[in-house]
Amino acid sequence: MIRKNSDGHGIDCMTKVVEYSDEHEREWDDYVAKSPCATIAHRIGFRKVIAKSLGHRPRYLLAMRGDSVTGILPLFIVKTWWNKRYAVSIPWLDYGGICADDEEAAQSLLDTARAITEEERAEFLELRSVNSNNLGLDLRLDKVSFVLDLPDDPDVLWKSFDAKLRNQIRKSIKSELRTYIGGAEFLESFYRVFARNMRDLGTPVWGKDMFRNVLDAFPGEAEIILVEKGDEIIAGGLILSGKGTQYVPSASSLRSHIKLCPNHALYWTVIKRACETGYKHFDFGRSSRDSGTFRFKKQWGAPPVQLEWQYMLNRISEVPRISPNNPKYRILIGLWKKLPLGLANRLGPRMIRNFP
Repeated sequence: MIRKNSDGHGIDCMTKVVEYSDEHEREWDDYVAKSPCATIAHRIGFRKVIAKSLGHRPRYLLAMRGDSVTGILPLFIVKTWWNKRYAVSIPWLDYGGICADDEEAAQSLLDTARAITEEERAEFLELRSVNSNNLGLDLRLDKVSFVLDLPDDPDVLWKSFDAKLRNQIRKSIKSELRTYIGGAEFLESFYRVFARNMRDLGTPVWGKDMFRNVLDAFPGEAEIILVEKGDEIIAGGLILSGKGTQYVPSASSLRSHIKLCPNHALYWTVIKRACETGYKHFDFGRSSRDSGTFRFKKQWGAPPVQLEWQYMLNRISEVPRISPNNPKYRILIGLWKKLPLGLANRLGPRMIRNFP
């Protein structure tokens, strides 16, 4: 379809979808910055981070109308060691999926992603969406995130907390826990806590290079927070910033110190600083409903935001449940908890890349 502008020249109004190349980097970044449906996960920096850290092959897509971007879809082809493939938007993070200006752009991106899924002989297409946008795909609704609206004054937020939460934060202060926020210089200390906690949970750990690559890709926007008791680091987390939001996708604490409330010290430090520096939202990251992390995050006062992960099934007949909560993984989880920490840290990054 062609329409004419005021000087009589034709304007192409048809939507076409193209695969991302380096020449599109600025257009992609500009679109993410202005689009209300874009998330931190849509940032183009994650294309290199995930490809480099996990070996997944990117197939990023742009919907174009004339010379204008009208939608984007970050997409990776995940290949497992048992020779299965998944098309995922996007691995590791909680978000992704189609971000588009209108239904035509969204449908064009979906049609192309469907074709790629079939071309790659992938088991399924997974879109980690917040809103399904009526695309007619199968849904998985067991995940939620918590996004806390932030006032300018953290005292306003403090007064909104219930007595139990305030007491737990005060306990972390009385326990003489200290918090520090920095960059790559804190990576080793954070990773020691993170890797031990993942082993104790029975979950293979992401490689240290994943976090290093995130810090390198987003200077000034990716940080690490540490919580210290005496001379020991007992908790830590990764902080990502963008689009007026601070987001903690990964955080851990040592179980031996949990009674000191290190998680409360960690999150209150980040939230308080986010208020003071002008961020409008704090994102706790995803949780399964009624899990321990769900209950911990809910107490901060943010309502749960339903994540509508969407699936186009290609070579399977049921929506996959690639999750530690899946009963078929219970034996593996139990065995993993018993592994020596050094062995778990060597095997973990090789294993976890198969479970996006």
